[in-house]
Amino acid sequence: MGGKREDRHDRNDSQFRYQDLLQHLPVGVYRTSRGGRIIEANQALVDMLGAESLADLQRLDVKSLYVHRKSRREHIRRLAASPTVFSEFELRTLDGRVIWVRDYPRAIHDPAGRVEYIDGILIDVSERKVVEEALQRSEQDYRRLFEHAHDAILIFAVQGEIILDVNHRACEMYGFRREEMIGMSLEAISEDVARGKTRIRRLLGGRNFRTFETVHYCKNGSRMLLEVNAARLNYMGQEAVLSIHRDITRRRLLEETIRQMAYQDSLTGLPNRSLLNDRLVQALASARRRSQKVTLLYLDLDGFKAVNDSCGHRCGDELLRVLARRLTALLRQSDTVARLGGDEFLILLPDAGQARDTGRIARKILADIRRPCPIAGRRLQVTGSIGMAIYPRDGRSAGTLMKHADQAMYQAKAAGRDRCRRFAGRSGKNA
Repeated sequence: MGGKREDRHDRNDSQFRYQDLLQHLPVGVYRTSRGGRIIEANQALVDMLGAESLADLQRLDVKSLYVHRKSRREHIRRLAASPTVFSEFELRTLDGRVIWVRDYPRAIHDPAGRVEYIDGILIDVSERKVVEEALQRSEQDYRRLFEHAHDAILIFAVQGEIILDVNHRACEMYGFRREEMIGMSLEAISEDVARGKTRIRRLLGGRNFRTFETVHYCKNGSRMLLEVNAARLNYMGQEAVLSIHRDITRRRLLEETIRQMAYQDSLTGLPNRSLLNDRLVQALASARRRSQKVTLLYLDLDGFKAVNDSCGHRCGDELLRVLARRLTALLRQSDTVARLGGDEFLILLPDAGQARDTGRIARKILADIRRPCPIAGRRLQVTGSIGMAIYPRDGRSAGTLMKHADQAMYQAKAAGRDRCRRFAGRSGKNA
């Protein structure tokens, strides 16, 4: 099929850049099975866990790393209830150390909706834990750690949110001198003052410790996304809050880059097969509850190889980008257009109505693809063949619907191309 060799090159290049990025991240990145076997990990995680190599990690059961086994059970329980949660717990490394880590996991489901893998980012927060515990032991230890802590620490009065004390790292991070920060109100450096006041009220009215994210401004006007750990304390006779700030702006950008590389097609920016599969599983679960239909269209371009052969792969790539934009504009916001690779696309239409309704949508798609595309001084034109499979008649699982839509697409090609065919089933007759 046209464009396959170029697409393999694109995928290999994207995979190489993805792996290179993972290996240079300053945080641990992993994939484990639900049972606790480490499948993939970057070098930062190997070093964090005191291993000699990735192979050392892959030979062990992650449950053996937990200082408290119940931490693992609780972690899995919360992850099953929510697709993305974070937890903190102690791990015993392979070289005998005990470290505190914060885990940002994400459950990856199989087509049946069961948790198959757990992907995540692991951060060593031992230093922050040491700071928190040491602050409770003695004023002398507190002051030493306060000044030399890696994270910014601010102490501010509850009344007026006036900053009473800061450490050296806070001055570095915000760009102010210590004497400039002391006496300043947090309102002067906060992006959302009202939300900040709400968080302080919750801290004063509930738990003694609270973790959240917020945005602050530096002296030069730049924005910082902060991870904040706040606790109440009595400071020189007045009610105050000790606030530990970590700049996570760069980390969040890296997380977003990883997310995009994992779930977006690098050429068109459309969702890829993984993201489409996640959305299809969710759409099927919703359709079962509401007794609705879900339609899957498998689209393959006709004549795309001829474009690549006559005009070159750059024109072919631009044609794919143009058609991706057209498809996105043509459909509803609730629909999903995904590129599988080469000149193949999958279109998910949740709750699209009866077969005649989706047939009308398919004909609109074919007409839009048929329109010439002006690229590099040429008017390029291709057609499309679409295979249709509708839940529940043509399949009740994500895998079955994809397979049947693919088979229907080949039936459309065999019937002369530039047309849509619904999955024929065992009868061999098109619906």
